[in-house]
Amino acid sequence: MFGADSDDVDHKSFAERCDDDRHHFRFIVAPEDATELSDIKAFTRDLMADAGRDLGARLDWVAVDHWNTEHSHIYVLVRGRTDDGKDLVISRDYIREGMRARAQQLLTLELGPRSDREIQHSLETQVGAERWTTLDRALARNASVHGGVIDLRPEPDQQREELRAIKIGRMRKLEALGLADRLGPGQWSLSENAEDVLRELGERNDIIKRIHRGLTEKGWERGASDFVLHGEGESTPVIGRLVALWAGR
Repeated sequence: MFGADSDDVDHKSFAERCDDDRHHFRFIVAPEDATELSDIKAFTRDLMADAGRDLGARLDWVAVDHWNTEHSHIYVLVRGRTDDGKDLVISRDYIREGMRARAQQLLTLELGPRSDREIQHSLETQVGAERWTTLDRALARNASVHGGVIDLRPEPDQQREELRAIKIGRMRKLEALGLADRLGPGQWSLSENAEDVLRELGERNDIIKRIHRGLTEKGWERGASDFVLHGEGESTPVIGRLVALWAGR
């Protein structure tokens, strides 16, 4: 577990500081090009420093990097208080768009702009993903400006055929997951809770894979599918357990 200034954070001390906080924030930093970054911890520190400047506060946070899945990512846990003791407030728009824009700027600075082929390959890998993806965000925006309908019927000069095929493949996957309804040929509607469900599914799958890997390393034969995970509706009192989990305890 690491933080703004250390690669070895005292997670117990962080949990104690959070005891009286009214709330906390959790983020997943998951660049599509994570494996190409020279130092994803440094990237996370730069991102959180930019967020602190945007919010006008020095953020108190801890994080852990996960490399044991096909999509490397960082979990970040942020205290719900600023450095002057006030409740930290972060608008939904900043969480959804502001931090993403900052991350994109940092990625472009290090890796440069992506080619059309690189972008297409990235989208192709997201078609079957059981998590909330960049492709899903694009489809959700498409629905929001077209009365809730995602219209992927072919039209002259509408979009490249390759991209349309990728989007159709993703909508079929979401339909199979019960997160989209087919309205007609090439037309779907997206479930209102699709983002929440996919984010939870992605996080839960990652936890299950981590449990499975731990069992395998210990030579236990019980599969991860035997576990049922609970925890919905929990808030600040569970922060110590979250920190302990992310610290690998």
